[in-house]
Amino acid sequence: MVATFDYKGFAKDLTKQAEQNIPQDIALEHKKEFLERIYNFTYIAGEAFSQDDTIQNSDTAKTLTQIISEWTFHKYIDLLRSDIPEMYHESILQKLAYVAFEMGKESELSKLTQEQMLILVEAQVKKAFERACKNLLDNGQITQSAYDRALNLSNIDEYSAKLCHNIKVPQRRKNTFKYTVAALVLALAVLTANFFYPEAADMAIINTIVLVILAMYIGFYFGVNYYSK
Repeated sequence: MVATFDYKGFAKDLTKQAEQNIPQDIALEHKKEFLERIYNFTYIAGEAFSQDDTIQNSDTAKTLTQIISEWTFHKYIDLLRSDIPEMYHESILQKLAYVAFEMGKESELSKLTQEQMLILVEAQVKKAFERACKNLLDNGQITQSAYDRALNLSNIDEYSAKLCHNIKVPQRRKNTFKYTVAALVLALAVLTANFFYPEAADMAIINTIVLVILAMYIGFYFGVNYYSK
């Protein structure tokens, strides 16, 4: 059964998402061709998966199409930021899309989980990118510095880092348990002393000192647990 779905509409939706997430430096100089390529690669991948009888359902076809679209997005940004001439971008992206396509199909046939599939696709796409750049270097079409720069760029890692940075992780409150126990022990000790030695000459001074200490602790406790967020 062929997993048919509206790949044209899906390509338009993913291209709109790409437009919303395109980095400023890319948008300033390359927005038009960037979005056109994202749409074309997504459309072609969607059409291929939609007509592939080895894909079980439309949801799987959409997932695999989106993976190719996202990798095209990230590696195209890397290419535009690199020193690799634009005349080679299309062929490199085609190689990456082909690898992602084959790995996606292989993952589906091997019944891999989505997490396993993503790991496999990522590893193979990165290898394919390195091979494509190395081929240009070996043929004298790019310089060593251009090759090194291209391999050191990784928009997907930058994108993931930004996502992690934007997620606010609540700080753990400081543990005041041991201080609370110490304060209770001190209070009990003073109460015991007052019970057994009510007429002691120094008891009034001790009581005053302990009251000050306990008052300071109460302020410390509330400050740590309620205002240090």
